[in-house]
Amino acid sequence: MSQIKKALEKARAERLGRDFSPEVREVRPAAPEARQVEVCYTRTRVVNVPAAELLRRRIVTVDEGNPLADRFKRLRTSVLKETRPRGWNTIQITSFGPDEGKSLVALNLAISIAQDARQTTVLVDLDFRRPAVASLLGLEAETRGLTSYFFEGTPLEDLFINPGIDKLTVLPAGGRVTRSTELVGSPKMESLIRELKHCYDDRYVIIDTPSVGVCPDPLVISEYVDTVLLVARVNHTSQESIKAAMAHIHREKLLGVVLNDVSPKDDVTHY
Repeated sequence: MSQIKKALEKARAERLGRDFSPEVREVRPAAPEARQVEVCYTRTRVVNVPAAELLRRRIVTVDEGNPLADRFKRLRTSVLKETRPRGWNTIQITSFGPDEGKSLVALNLAISIAQDARQTTVLVDLDFRRPAVASLLGLEAETRGLTSYFFEGTPLEDLFINPGIDKLTVLPAGGRVTRSTELVGSPKMESLIRELKHCYDDRYVIIDTPSVGVCPDPLVISEYVDTVLLVARVNHTSQESIKAAMAHIHREKLLGVVLNDVSPKDDVTHY
């Protein structure tokens, strides 16, 4: 844990050419009063995934009594406090390298934000190299996804899935893509993210992308989103991968780092 924090601080300091010190920000109250958002699905496919199955797949936020769900609530609170005053609602979730749990963090955070009274969430799987969102939700049988939108002209509204979780919709990847960097760098992809961002005032768009150390895709996508949340895994993420990633991600885009697989005494985020 401490080694990851030290590596992050060192990488940031080297990029900025000065000693790193945590940025302190004043956050004002987001809205005069909360309003309850209600969603009625008319065209979105509803595939009810049993809560027990989701818990088996480590989707802990569906269980209000789970102690790990509280950690994601704290993460949600930090994210909303930083993004609401700025009007940011597109958040890219990536990691320093493979097998750090970014897709699991993205899914649990998306559910937790959807549980907020004022918000809805759409979770978009743009990891065309190793798509995982559909599998984590037990939706492997739902084969259509964004590949159908890009390559077959399927209307976007025909691809949304609600997995039985209130106020959450999912856009699966739909399968692997060989030349994924060209796809994510296309004008159609930029237009898609812009459309998702501006469609509903109450919507947060959580975008799961490949790891920074795996391919150029996440760096391309980072140009389209408001902010980036990185995932590191304790005793797994190397200092070399941290330094390499921090050299490529614009500091003003970085929202924070989620430390995954931590002990109960440790914090889940580091800014």
